[in-house]
Parts: sequence; structure tokens; C-alpha cells
Amino acid sequence: MTHAAISVDVVIPYYRDQAMLDRILAALRHQTGLDGRASGGAAHTAPGAACAVRVIVADDGSPTPPVVPPEVTVVTQDDRGFRASAARHLGACAGDGDLLLFLDGDTVPGPGYVAAICAALEGDPDLLVVGRRRYGRFAPTTPGAEPGIEPVEILPDPAWPASFYDETADLTRGDDLWRGVLSAACGLHRRLYELAGGFDPDIVGYGGEDWDLAWRCEQAGGRLRHLPDAVAWHDGPDWAGRADARQLAQKNAESALLAGLIASPLTRPAGGIFGLPSIAVHIHAGSPEFAGTGSAAATCISLLSWADVAVTVDPATSDAAVIAELFAADPRVTLGPRGPWWRPGTSGQGPRRRPPVLVDILRPCALGELDARRLRALCPPMGSVGLDDDEGYRLAEIRSSRALAREQEWGDHPPETTAIAASHGGVRVVDEDGTGVRLERVLGGW
Repeated sequence: MTHAAISVDVVIPYYRDQAMLDRILAALRHQTGLDGRASGGAAHTAPGAACAVRVIVADDGSPTPPVVPPEVTVVTQDDRGFRASAARHLGACAGDGDLLLFLDGDTVPGPGYVAAICAALEGDPDLLVVGRRRYGRFAPTTPGAEPGIEPVEILPDPAWPASFYDETADLTRGDDLWRGVLSAACGLHRRLYELAGGFDPDIVGYGGEDWDLAWRCEQAGGRLRHLPDAVAWHDGPDWAGRADARQLAQKNAESALLAGLIASPLTRPAGGIFGLPSIAVHIHAGSPEFAGTGSAAATCISLLSWADVAVTVDPATSDAAVIAELFAADPRVTLGPRGPWWRPGTSGQGPRRRPPVLVDILRPCALGELDARRLRALCPPMGSVGLDDDEGYRLAEIRSSRALAREQEWGDHPPETTAIAASHGGVRVVDEDGTGVRLERVLGGW
């Protein structure tokens, strides 16, 4: 049976290492398990879906451009510091392949690497996969000879990735799976890449851009998977085994960067305030349920206990002037329509970061009395959960950005909203009789 060819762009960031680039290109020419013949020169030998492979080298401003065969594309950006993230994105934008595969400039694909990645991605446009990065040393290149593409010495693998892949069943279960993705050896469909916004070209410095992309892919409804049989060899030991005086400073800079980019308890302090919140809330305060004066303001006040939150309030509320005065210097509270995070994604508009938790408040309540960790845990993998008062009235609906993206972008059909009692989470109604709320009691306990 003949299958339509799958177009594949292999992107390699490059900076001043011609010998290593020659080795990687040689390894791509000797790929096995593919049928047809790649435009980048890879040999295809086995039946299956044909892959038309294009190799794109993204030069991060090397003083001397890389030398490549005529079938390999080279794109270049100015040297403005270590900008591997921008180089990868430049390379991705230079191609039009259905699939995008990324290899670091010091990582040599094993003979079946491309085939394993492509086979896993075929028919799964919502999938990002990461290969197994192993470590070794390669023999020096002899001038005029084909570079060796197999390591002559195998080095120890770091313990952490293997244990993480084991406990997450190769990134198919559990939370915060983005931690298992390495840009040195990963691949995904262009559709998912574009929905997430691709590698962030504004990231400067070593590390973090792979976790950022993987986290955004998850928020865009993407799935992750580790492929232990897709082996790529890193030239030399793991980063943790290359200790020098700069290592701790580099790692701290990466941690500081990721705190603002990834809204996760693993990246930021619980009481921090960031441009990208962990929780986004819209208060539907223009409805009759918020007619009592002070009820919308009291609802806002309770939410600030979460700290890492952004709140929009329907400006039709009768509390508009009070809220504007009370939160004039607080960027977390805004009078306006529901934020952009509830809307579908748009490809080609750069990195899209979404708060993990989305909340719609429908009636006055002190929702902030619900522990933020419990709030996250309430989010179902599909659809939403509703918090109801003792009389069965819906106070709020809670969902994850990822579940919403699965519905908007990938066609999931969520089940009916699950209802739970608000009192079980410590949530109480404010302004029960509709006469209003005395704010001095809420603010100062009078």
C-alpha cells in the first residue's frame, strides 16, 4: 500500500562547530527505517509512510557561516548572545514540513532516530515526543574522511530523567510532564507548534526554552510522550556532569526566567505575583445576582488571598466605581470583559501562555477561601466542575486551560459539568439576601 509522503523539517541550531555539524549531517544521511529518499540526503530503506526530510541549519550568528551540502538549508540570525531558542524558531519558520524535529548542535541521531520520531507522530497532530538522549564521546574527525557517527566511548546516563520517565510511564500519566522534554531531541506536528507559539525568540541564555515550549504545548491541549527507542547521542557528559564556576549562576538565571513563563507550583513561589497568573477569574458582576452593593467588591477581595491571580469584573456592575477605587494600584483586578485566555488560540502570533486554571464566578461568594492547591485539583481532565450552594444555585464554574483547549482546538466533547457542594471546599455565599455587603467588615473585620 502506498502512503502519502510526510514532509519533515529537521532543525539544528548551530554556532561555530563545523566538525560536529558534519557529524550530525552524516548521521542524518545514514538514517534507516524510512522509505523513499529525503531531500536532505538521508537514506530510506524500509517500507512504511515515506518521509521527505529537509534539513535546516539555524546559525546563531557564527563569525564564519557553516559549510553544508547544497540540499541543506541555512538560515542566520545576528549574534546577540546565546539565542538557541530564537535560532530554533527561525529554522522552524524557514520550513513548511508537517513535522518538526529538533536536534541540538552537539547531539547525533542514532540510525533509526528519525524513523522512530516520525512513526510515533503519524496520525497524532496533538503529540509532542522526546527521544532518549544518551551520552558518549566521538572519535576525532580525520580530514577528508566521513565523520564517525557512533560514539567510541559510552558515558553514564544521569539518573533523574530515567526515573521521571519511569514514574510517568514515559510522560503519559501524572502532572507537570513538561519537565521530561529536551529540545536536544524532540519532535512535534507543526500544527501543535504553531498553536503553542513555537520556541520563544525572546529567550536569551542557556536552558529553559524546551520546558517553556512543552508547557505551552500542554496548555494548548497537546500530549507528551517519551520514546526510549529514539536514541540521540550527546557529545560529552550531561550538563550536570560538566561542573564549572558558571553552572550555578546559569541554573539560577534559568529558574528566575521560568518563574515568569511557566505558571506551576514547581517554578514559582506560592505568594508571588506574575504577569502570567496561575489562576484567571472572571466575575459576571453585571448579572442580577450581584445587584446588592458591595457584593462584587467583596467577591474580588476574597480572591486576592490566592496572590497569583488575575481578576476581570464585568464593568456593568453597580460596584464599578468602588472596585476602580479599591484596586486602583493593584494590577490583578481589572474592570472589563472576560480575559483572552478563554478564547481559542491563533497560530502565528507568537508564544501563547495561558493560566492553568480558569474560573467563572456567577454569584457573590468568597471563593478565595478555597485553597489554591485544592482549586487546581478540582479541575477535571475534560469539561468543568461547578460549585453549588446549599440550595443548588451555581456559584462558580472551574476548568483548566488545557481542557478548554482540548475542546476548542482538538474537538473533544466534554461531559456535563460535574456539580459539587461549595461548602465542602470552605466556600461561602456573600450577600445571601441581596441587600448588599458592608465592605468595612470584609476589609477590616468590623
